[in-house]
Amino acid sequence: MKNKKYAFVFAVALFAGFVGGAVSGRLFSGNDVLAQEKVEPQRSVTANEFRLVSDDGRTLAVLGGRPGAEPFLPIEAALRFYDRDGELRILIGLMPGDVPHIGILDSSKNLIWKARLTNK
Repeated sequence: MKNKKYAFVFAVALFAGFVGGAVSGRLFSGNDVLAQEKVEPQRSVTANEFRLVSDDGRTLAVLGGRPGAEPFLPIEAALRFYDRDGELRILIGLMPGDVPHIGILDSSKNLIWKARLTNK
């Protein structure tokens, strides 16, 4: 007799759970989600600066069009790479007059290698 009581209680609890779930789903659900129209990707993005950062927020690289504070020359549009301490290590950019320039700096901010195209 005990098994019949447990089976009956289990069946009632199971039925009540299904009914409660269905009713609460109807009462408390938000608007139905409908499929959105396909969005075309943008062909271009416009910004003053693009910054690549690590998971902990450190700046790894910057692509920017404004003059930076390089210790050896004024660079306009440039791609700048930074080390773990946030110091500039590699610079690829344009000097005033649209002169291409590449510079590599050591950890003491000394220019250790450069390549620059001179206008003839």
